[in-house]
Amino acid sequence: MTEEALDGAPAQMAALFTPIPDGKVLAALCALSGVRAQILETSAGALAVLDDAAPDNLHGAAHSVSSFAKERPLLAMERRDAQITVWRYLAGQRGDTMPPGLALNDAPAVVTTLMTGAQTIADVALTHEDKVSDAHMGRFAAFRALRRLSKQAKREAHHKTTRR
Repeated sequence: MTEEALDGAPAQMAALFTPIPDGKVLAALCALSGVRAQILETSAGALAVLDDAAPDNLHGAAHSVSSFAKERPLLAMERRDAQITVWRYLAGQRGDTMPPGLALNDAPAVVTTLMTGAQTIADVALTHEDKVSDAHMGRFAAFRALRRLSKQAKREAHHKTTRR
């Protein structure tokens, strides 16, 4: 159970932010890794808001997801009370911490509002339900989703090259 701050926003939050452009791909990668989360697709990548904000869960999720998406950098972010901490991950390896202002400076505003607690993922889903995906599927369903998304991406790429 999460703690609640005085304003009703969760006092703790953990999220993964990656430049993977398709939220459904990140949802499937999370599910394959056993990471339960809500995924928000943004203009700069996808954000996974983890169901469990425990530090061990955040770092385990960051390790697992960044191991699958080896060539994509990932930011593991947490908010504990009013303090935001950000770590870099690449190919499953935790890197250094980043100043939160620097990490969030180029992020879409919705990422900042989520990380500061001004909004919850449920708030965002109400107005942008087409941008929010669920990573609460079994591993087999996640594997099938990744295969389907991969075939779709290949068809779209082929279609683009044949139209030139």
